[in-house]
Parts: sequence; C-alpha cells; structure tokens
Amino acid sequence: MGEWLLGRRGAVPSMRCCPSGEGPPTKQDLIEARERVRLSSLAYTDQMVTAKRPESCPRARNRVVVELHSGQVFPDRCRSSQCLYCLPLNARRRCLAITMAGPQRMIRMSLVGDEGEENPCRTALIRIKRTRQALKRMGFAPGEWTYTIERNPKETGFHAHCLQVGPYIPQDALQTACKRGGAGIPYINAIKREGQWTSRYGLKGFGADGYGLKTFRPSADPTDALRINNGRMEHHTRGFYSYEGEILKVRDMERLAIGELNRDSPRAFVGMPADLAPIVVGSSHLRHHLIVDTNNRMAGLLRIMR
Repeated sequence: MGEWLLGRRGAVPSMRCCPSGEGPPTKQDLIEARERVRLSSLAYTDQMVTAKRPESCPRARNRVVVELHSGQVFPDRCRSSQCLYCLPLNARRRCLAITMAGPQRMIRMSLVGDEGEENPCRTALIRIKRTRQALKRMGFAPGEWTYTIERNPKETGFHAHCLQVGPYIPQDALQTACKRGGAGIPYINAIKREGQWTSRYGLKGFGADGYGLKTFRPSADPTDALRINNGRMEHHTRGFYSYEGEILKVRDMERLAIGELNRDSPRAFVGMPADLAPIVVGSSHLRHHLIVDTNNRMAGLLRIMR
C-alpha cells in the first residue's frame, strides 16, 4: 500500500429544497459548458502562487526536532495554519491523508461564490450542499467529497476543486445538479495520475507543491486562501476520511498516512530545546529509550483510533 504515497467553521443553514423548476440541459448546453470550462481551466490562465515563505517558524526559534534513529536535527514549528512557515507543511500532511482516502474523481465547480462577497466560503458551502441534495433527489449518490474554494483567475467570483470517493456521477447529471444548486458549470473526470499530485493540486494555494503551470498571479498568498476558506485548508463530508470501512478524524488519518509513508524506514521524532539536542544526539542509550517511549505513545494513539 506504500506505493500510492509516492507520487465548518460555522454550521451551514439547512436548506428546505433546491429549485427544480428548470428542465435538464440539452446536448448543446453540455457541449458549450465543457468548452467554457476547458477555456477557463487554471492550466490555461492565471494561477496564484504562495508568498515567500519564512526560513523558520517565528514561534519556535529556540526549539528543534530530533529524528532519533538517524540523529538528524530539524527546526521545530508551531504547527499553526496561521503561520506562513508551517502552513505548507500542514498542507502536505493533509495531502497524505487525502491520498490515503483514495479519491477516484476530480470535480471542478466554476461559480460557488460571487464576485465581491465578504464571506464566499459560507455561500460556497450552501451551494455545494444544494448540489449534493439535488444529486440525491435525482437518484445519484454523490459519495464523499473534500473540496477547497479558490478565487477565479479573472476576479469573477470563486470556484471549488473537489475530490470524490464513491459512485460514478454522469456529467449531465452533475450539470443539472449544479444548475439547481447555483454552483456554476461543473466538470468531472476520473483520476488517472497516481500518487499525491491530485491532492497537492487541490491545496496548491497553501503551498502544497507538486504542480506546474506556465503563468501565475504573484500577488496571491496562502493568507488569502485561508481567508477565503474561513481558516481551513479544505472542507469535507463526514465520511471522506475513511480507512478499511472506519471513519477517522482528519488528524488520525494524517498520522496513519505518515506511518504508512515511513513503514519501511522507521522514524521517531521528539521536540526539545535547542541546547539539549547535542546531548540527545550524542547519547545512543538515551536515544534508544526515547525511541521506545515515542513508539509506545504512537501505538497508544493507533489503539485509540481503532
């Protein structure tokens, strides 16, 4: 299973029903919609990149992390997503968890928030919820989703990048559901590229590298991405982070994914004041006891997850 790793705030108001007075789109509607999505794809137009990242975490200057097996020493960090140094690392951890959930399809919705909105996230959550409700009323199971909201390249509103686990959703059904939910023009396709590329692409605004585009907007930064998403890197339905049929908390899924990543190369990290690092690194006996203690604590966490 290791190979695949290579490569609300605030509740959403309950909606009684979705508008359903309009009929399904015609074949010509679908052709025009696909073309508009293709031309507005982020690969063809401007794309944001993150602001310059600090060289170290400003909140953990006097602390380090020691990898006990190798003796390597790394700068410690506060692990807050409000920190520009820690945010990209948090995003990469989240990408591991997303990849482990096994998403099967990518969905892009072109208009989940309107231009100039003060709280585009609230609007997006409502529109995506309406879209999922519409799919259910049409007889299609939407599956489990994780999605991130981004600003449209030409400042024309906000779109959403979504990864789905679950049954196949026909393009025309998704088109109809998005029309009823007010989520713009959708596009859905199967994920064919293995590894983390897909999940990293969805979190690229937070610094989770792994993508390449020709042009970008140098003025965008992860602070704006966090503001748009109400302080979260992604939003997900309750059952998205599931492993072997059990629904896990996102942090537990991250731990599980990191453990799988390091399965063939044991790792044991411990944080400490910088002036203690030479003592720990220089004592194999002390490192051994710390490794045992770290492994016991990790085993305890895994038992709690089960």
